Amino acid sequence: MVLALAMILFGAELFTNAVEWFGRKLGLGQGAVGSVLAALGTALPETAVPVTAIVLGGGSSAAQEVWIGGILGAPFLLVTLGSLVMATALLLSTRVRNGVYLDVHPRSFHRDMVFFLLAYAVTLLVGSIQSDLVHRWAPWVLVALYCLFVVFTVRDKDAIVTETHLKPLYMQRRDGPPTLGAVLLQLLFALVLIVGGAQLLSVGVEHLAGILNWPPFVLSVLLIPLATELPETLNSVVWIRQGKDALALGNITGAMVFQSTLVPALGIWLTPWRLTPEALFTGSLTLAAASLIFGVFRLRGRMSPGVLMAASLLYWVLPLQTLAVHYEIEGLYWIGPVIGLLVLVLLMRTGRQTRSA
Repeated sequence: MVLALAMILFGAELFTNAVEWFGRKLGLGQGAVGSVLAALGTALPETAVPVTAIVLGGGSSAAQEVWIGGILGAPFLLVTLGSLVMATALLLSTRVRNGVYLDVHPRSFHRDMVFFLLAYAVTLLVGSIQSDLVHRWAPWVLVALYCLFVVFTVRDKDAIVTETHLKPLYMQRRDGPPTLGAVLLQLLFALVLIVGGAQLLSVGVEHLAGILNWPPFVLSVLLIPLATELPETLNSVVWIRQGKDALALGNITGAMVFQSTLVPALGIWLTPWRLTPEALFTGSLTLAAASLIFGVFRLRGRMSPGVLMAASLLYWVLPLQTLAVHYEIEGLYWIGPVIGLLVLVLLMRTGRQTRSA
């Protein structure tokens, strides 16, 4: 697991460097680079886990719990722990700011969140309605939503990266701009490291899950995305450290759109897609965290670390409630309301800081 983590860290650094050069070669804006190119590339590890469970799982109940947990758990982790990682990276950044806020591109963020909330709600709704007609057409609706998202993103030419200073390509021997072949070679090498490291880490997590003897769905929601979603979060840390907040946030939100459209479409197409109460509860937490971040941004027009940390608290509701049920710890049943109260306190504190500023 330590070796796998090192592979993912090194691969994420190579990937962020190469994907920026690739975006410049194509003349794309920062929104397209973060929301489409980076999200598609780094989504490969977490996509492979549910697809493997669907294709090779043999239709067992445990396999079904794994692929449902992998599909629903990826956006859940991105919108909660991903927010915590971005907030921490922002607070630890040494850059001088006019207040501590993420430099968000409003139109790109609005587009990503609208598509994510719509697609994820459709995914949960389809899992609650047992209708052959709905299950037949839902995958095509989700695929159409992602295609529409890509078109809108690529057409957005704001913040073109041609005037931004880029670090030299790591896998380049001569001075000057790298060739397209060198950029593609580094992209391929970085993806091999990321996918290979995530696979190794997933195997280690599965062995750890067997030792803990927890329900397969909960473990797949909490542990598998924790391993496979590291590329998105680590890429965002790199970009925030370099002052490229729009790329960092677009990388997370773009991956959320991908994980709520194409991957669920494949799951609905290949499986019965019947969501258990635990799965619906996880989806509800995901929608609550995303709606909180998006709603506060729409009201205030800025993204503060306090709001991101408040949303990240919802991640802990699921594991603590699982502990309460599995080990019959009655005191943990109150953890949900307590976390909700903490979220309100953080939001009120952020609101006072905003008014004083």
